[in-house]
Amino acid sequence: MPVTADFQLISTTQVPGVALVMPMNEDAFSYLTDEALLSTLSDGSAPLSTEKLDDFISDAGKAHFYCAAT
Repeated sequence: MPVTADFQLISTTQVPGVALVMPMNEDAFSYLTDEALLSTLSDGSAPLSTEKLDDFISDAGKAHFYCAAT
């Protein structure tokens, strides 16, 4: 069974130094807003400094979420 990502990390944004974290399911969205305390945009994604991306991936992994990068 293939593994599906809970978060899609989009590093190519129009703002240098900022990535978007896109939740791919309801549990991931809840983690993003309730646990990671990130604010979301109208499309559900959350902007995050690229300097904080490794910490987010590590913390999400500890919470049993899988991140995929584009």
